[in-house]
Amino acid sequence: MTHDIVLDRDVRDWVLVPLTASIFLMMLIRQYATQVLMGGASAAKVELKEVREKQALARSQLLRAAAGFIPESGFRQRRAYFAAKETGVFSQKSEQKSAQEQMITNPDMMSNMMKQNLSGIVPQIAMGAFVSYFFSGFILGKIPFPLSPSFRLMLQRGVDLPALDVTYFTSLSYYILLLFGLRGLLTLIFRDATIDETQMYRQQMGLGGGPGGPMGAMANPDPNKAFEAERAALDLTEHSWKLEGIEVAAVDTLRARLRAPPRLK
Repeated sequence: MTHDIVLDRDVRDWVLVPLTASIFLMMLIRQYATQVLMGGASAAKVELKEVREKQALARSQLLRAAAGFIPESGFRQRRAYFAAKETGVFSQKSEQKSAQEQMITNPDMMSNMMKQNLSGIVPQIAMGAFVSYFFSGFILGKIPFPLSPSFRLMLQRGVDLPALDVTYFTSLSYYILLLFGLRGLLTLIFRDATIDETQMYRQQMGLGGGPGGPMGAMANPDPNKAFEAERAALDLTEHSWKLEGIEVAAVDTLRARLRAPPRLK
């Protein structure tokens, strides 16, 4: 028979509340420090032609995905606009610089990346040492559902008690949980001012999005190669009308509803 551990109120007053406040203040300081250090990178100018080229790639991918929902004549006109050999958008040479060229021509990029890493790593190391020194060895609470013993290493950091129930979590585990769980709260507090390190890195490298996103083609280090790949994909796309007989089906459905007897309420 197992008995629940009764936690002292002093643990709540002198460990739980100060630990939560310390982590939240550390996240606030890190947020403001990142905004100060990366202010120049976040305010970088974006060329109009660069935006148009990225949007052209997104529109082309959307055209290939929904080609069957527009008439064949409209699809051919749009394909000619993007993929014509001489006058097409993708036949023109891109003025964007590849990631390697940006690294060479823009010396501030490396310094911005170093500032970004420092603003994220240094506060975490300092806070981790602070929590390990002042709050290590305390049990803060219990998870209200059973867990397998494999969760012991994750939930009971800083406490070496094999006989302790796995559902109890320690102060170090609580710190790690808050460290990664407060991003949503900071987003609500700062709104648009919250800095997303991943999005900032992608903007600095000149990428529009991931491989599966609408700007996935821009993940290619060379924009001209992205244009060639998209033009080849458009040339291979065949139009298949997916709305064949839609008018007849709609009329038949309307007639069936009109002939159906009215429902009694």
